Amino acid sequence: MNSNRYSRRDGVAASKAGFVVSILAPCAALYAVSSTAQENVDTEDLPAQELTFGVPPAAHTQGMLTPLPDALRDELRGFFPSLTLGLQYHTNVRRTPGFEESDLAFVIAPELAYRTRFNGRHGGEIRYSANFLRYRDLDDEDVTNHSLDGALRFDLSPKLDVRLFGQYSDAQEERGASGTRTFTDEQPDEVEVLRYGGEIILGRPTQALQFAVGLTRSDWDYQNNDQQFRNRRNDRIHGILFYNLSPKTSLFLEANHTDIDYDDDAAGLDSEEDVYYLGARWRASATLDALFKIGDLEKEMSDPAFNDFDGTSYLGKLVWQMRPFSRIQILASRTTEESAQQSRGDPEAAAGELTDPYYVSRLIGLHWAHDLSTRWRLYAFFNHTEDDYPNDRDDTIKDLGIGLSYRFSRWLTVTAQYGDTERDSNDPAVEYEDQSFTLLLRSDFSLGGKTR
Repeated sequence: MNSNRYSRRDGVAASKAGFVVSILAPCAALYAVSSTAQENVDTEDLPAQELTFGVPPAAHTQGMLTPLPDALRDELRGFFPSLTLGLQYHTNVRRTPGFEESDLAFVIAPELAYRTRFNGRHGGEIRYSANFLRYRDLDDEDVTNHSLDGALRFDLSPKLDVRLFGQYSDAQEERGASGTRTFTDEQPDEVEVLRYGGEIILGRPTQALQFAVGLTRSDWDYQNNDQQFRNRRNDRIHGILFYNLSPKTSLFLEANHTDIDYDDDAAGLDSEEDVYYLGARWRASATLDALFKIGDLEKEMSDPAFNDFDGTSYLGKLVWQMRPFSRIQILASRTTEESAQQSRGDPEAAAGELTDPYYVSRLIGLHWAHDLSTRWRLYAFFNHTEDDYPNDRDDTIKDLGIGLSYRFSRWLTVTAQYGDTERDSNDPAVEYEDQSFTLLLRSDFSLGGKTR
């Protein structure tokens, strides 16, 4: 049955190690579309550490790297609760260039997922997760994040699938992440994001041609620190035409149109984006999966006072199992991002200053994991992000680390991780370095486990 479907892997083994996503990267972003139809890169057995570390990428970049929820990605069904407890120490909690403050945070992260099948072919999933960080001294930096998402998938005929999904998060933007504000003495910016949509998939990988078309709406609603000028709605439509050379290899053409509509009409920050990709996906062997697409991205601002953008956008993923117990993953992307440093509507903008409300972000990631035994796993990562702002500000974020996990039993795992995050810039006011030490204990419980 699986051989006649798209891959149902979501790129992050959330049911196995999702605590690292919620703990080590408590970003509020809900992401753009990445169609299940084009996502066959096999990362099911990779730990979540290998896709999301320390400082998360900006929203559009993360959206390119993360496919949409798929209710049929896992054959298991039932309730899947988990609880993570731990400690996290930062040498520069606020990620400031001049005045570094260290502190220890206590971590609590519960999660509950429910997956079901009905009529044999259809599926549904709902998941709630939370992330609570409580600092010993710097309580104004405490983190409280909530996330709820659900998905339905209907296998309506041998040639027709329909997907529906919805996601809601209420979270704080992480200090020092790409696209966030430079340091202020206020609490971290809080944002609610609601995203929902659907996708129709015609055909199967065993057929010569496939087509997918989808719609997604995302609403961003900032809650504090006078950031309401950043509130916006993104409406996106995508279409993908596949030519399948084999069930595991295909070429595709992809077209996306996004309408970005800010609540503050007077600021003139609205824009439209069109991007056209030529791409390929393939499983060269049982140990090598890859996806690559490259194309032209055009961003047209509604206000002629701002500059438009016309340039290259790309996405690359490669997962290589070098030996039976070792895997390496390479990620690369380039796209535009909405900027928090805007010149209209922003109460902190300098008088008379006019800066384009977007920037270009490039990411290269290298992630490695090795099973030392059936219980021990060693992993390491390095992410390099370059952000080019229109006011000639150039940032480089280097995020690296190493971790070790030990599985006491099927339901109990302990993980220790060291990380170092540094941002270099031609604007000294935004530079910082932060080292972190994390110790987590995770318990997974299964109240289901049926496969049919």
